[in-house]
Amino acid sequence: MKAHRGSKRVLAAAAVLIGLACCSPASSHVQTQVSQDKVIFNPEPKHGPYVVVAVDNHFHDIHPVDDPSIAAHRGFVVKNEGFNLHNFSVAGTNISINLKPGQTLRWRHLGHHLPPGTYHVFCKFHVEQGMRGVFTVSK
Repeated sequence: MKAHRGSKRVLAAAAVLIGLACCSPASSHVQTQVSQDKVIFNPEPKHGPYVVVAVDNHFHDIHPVDDPSIAAHRGFVVKNEGFNLHNFSVAGTNISINLKPGQTLRWRHLGHHLPPGTYHVFCKFHVEQGMRGVFTVSK
């Protein structure tokens, strides 16, 4: 019976300690730290090829909200870093290229394939899941 009472005391003490830990200033300090976190945006470099990654059924770095503008003289790369077959199609053109997992599309100069203008792209296999993008080719 004494062992049973002892375990009840240990459990009661543990509950008090947990309650104190949850309400201690250290806990509120963590919340303060979280509110001070900063998101650092590293924009795409202005030189070298412009790299787009196809993964998780979307194209990174050409989201419509990013509004990317890519100089026509720059190289252009699309990498399939996912586990699914993806496609890079440019609306209004004959460009439709399938990329198996691990494959990469490389264009030495974007302007050799697309003249200056704004282009909407999509993956014909995952367009219904929202795999779309947009970018502008500039002079």
